[in-house]
Amino acid sequence: MAPSLLPWRQPRWFSTLFMTDLWERFSFFGMMAILFLYATSPGGLAMPPGSAGALVGLYISLTFVASVPGGWLGDRVFGPQRAVLTGAVLIACGHLTLVIPVEPTFYLGIALIAAGTGLLKPNLSALIGAFCPPGQAAEREAAFSVFFVSIQLGALLAPLVTGFVGESVDWHLGFGTAAVGMGVGIAVFARGRKHLGEIGRTPSHPADPATLRRLRLWGSVVSAVVAAGLIAAALNGVLRVELLVAVVGLLVLVAPLPYSRVISKGASAEERVRLRAYAWVFFTTIVLFLLVSQSNSVLNHFAAVSTDRQVGSFLIPASWFNSLHPLFVLLVAPVLARVWSGPAGRLAVPVKLAAGLVIAAVSFLLMVFAVQSPAASPLWLVAVYLTLSTGELIIGTVGLGVTAQVAPPGATSQLMGLWWLAGAVGAVIGGQLARLAMPGAGPGAGGEQGPATAEPLYFLALTILPLLVAAVLVLARARIAARLRPGPKNPSFQLTTDGGPQ
Repeated sequence: MAPSLLPWRQPRWFSTLFMTDLWERFSFFGMMAILFLYATSPGGLAMPPGSAGALVGLYISLTFVASVPGGWLGDRVFGPQRAVLTGAVLIACGHLTLVIPVEPTFYLGIALIAAGTGLLKPNLSALIGAFCPPGQAAEREAAFSVFFVSIQLGALLAPLVTGFVGESVDWHLGFGTAAVGMGVGIAVFARGRKHLGEIGRTPSHPADPATLRRLRLWGSVVSAVVAAGLIAAALNGVLRVELLVAVVGLLVLVAPLPYSRVISKGASAEERVRLRAYAWVFFTTIVLFLLVSQSNSVLNHFAAVSTDRQVGSFLIPASWFNSLHPLFVLLVAPVLARVWSGPAGRLAVPVKLAAGLVIAAVSFLLMVFAVQSPAASPLWLVAVYLTLSTGELIIGTVGLGVTAQVAPPGATSQLMGLWWLAGAVGAVIGGQLARLAMPGAGPGAGGEQGPATAEPLYFLALTILPLLVAAVLVLARARIAARLRPGPKNPSFQLTTDGGPQ
């Protein structure tokens, strides 16, 4: 595949995966644009902003956590192709469930979407990597660059459509537009699946019958225990979002350690060295998603209640500000590619990750000043999303590239799941921080003015955290880069500065 950034100049297999991911991201970010606003709206769940922020963190973490078993199922049971299709169908069913205006179906819907996303995301990434084996650095770099663009295109379009329908017409119809987007994605993948050939059609490392029997047994036991716990909590009147957030959050925080041990169990000594060095990428990703998750709660609330959104007689939907993030990613990506093609391209991976954290920190430094105005100019959010998007673009592309390259044979989808698990940890922590930042009740998405979402000290803390991590990455850059670099047993596999093999 030629290293072009234009989707229509890619092979048919790539355009199939590209369009599938674009429409899946349309459905995901469409829901994300209105989830917090729906949760705080009197016509929705009527939650206090703090509880709604925790709910958003729970949902995001569930989608990431589901990538862990999703990656395993793709590698060992379904094969990536079937895992992607099954995941897409579950997502569509989840969005259709959200159309029903009954609160219990809301929680069922987000559970279905989380499960489907967990199947689709790591296996779609694994399919991209499978078409670009080691030794094809330019091809792999181009593939993941264009793949990242598909995410941003879906995220750019979704808030404009679902946000307008949800805020101006009906919340549940807004969720319905997300279902339509995923339906288009299913049709695209089903029609273009023939272009994928045999790659990903079967599991790369099929599980033996005994493993499958244990999987079914433990799956049944865990499902029964969870169902019993939920029923007991509901009967005793203690089943609340806060309880679910606490339970899932605890599981998310402890899950990375045993899961990483499972991945490294069958790895060689050389591969284990790289996996230990990969922990730095994992931790950086946690910090990234902790920051990015604020856009779905704290920044969304700031846009709704503390930003001057009136333009003449038109009130800009608060959800439309969510489109700024992907818009700036699309605009910055070509500039960043040109920067990396120059002397900056020779920077080590830890330095690039540190640069992304520093730029992301600037966005929350800007918020320190923005929240001090009762009716802030929209330009504050424009500047915030510009810097946050740039930081995410740097860390996201480098992180995905490194994840694809250091995965032991037969464990690519599983390590992709671990990368998304880092996102889950960040989202859980970010959701709890948002709950602290917005403890009281407040207005929802009706456009009325209200208190700022957080105190300046909150955003100052979010500024200092990534700067501290960036400093550690820079100081330890030589050691991290040396451990990511392969040993003499595999001299043909070189680590490039952008995380891609050559």
